[in-house]
Amino acid sequence: MNTRIQTQGILILLWLLLAIVLSGCGKEQNQGPALQDIPLYPNATIGETMQASMLGMMGGSLAQYSTTDSYDEVLSFYNESLATHNPEVMSHSSDLGRQAALSIRKENGMVTVSVQEFTEENTVAITFMEVAH
Repeated sequence: MNTRIQTQGILILLWLLLAIVLSGCGKEQNQGPALQDIPLYPNATIGETMQASMLGMMGGSLAQYSTTDSYDEVLSFYNESLATHNPEVMSHSSDLGRQAALSIRKENGMVTVSVQEFTEENTVAITFMEVAH
């Protein structure tokens, strides 16, 4: 069930990112980091990865990791690591735990690091996403 919740959350977040990217087309944006330039949290273990292309107009990559370190430690790591890129930060709390998305607009899309807490499982999911147009 938790995998389904994570997958549903990721899909919702991807659609949200798609809407943000499309609404930002034509606005001044910086070059920003590539997905592979985002530092991996030191105690993270690899989960799922995928790449997709939508009719050749848009593409995206996703990589998911997890850790048993605290949500606050992981979020602090990414707040500090990405500070020079001035990410847009969205956060939300629910019964399942807290989540935050740090998004960096780029000239051709967006890179986002999502940090999601699962309190019952005592885990934190870290998802790297890149959407390009």
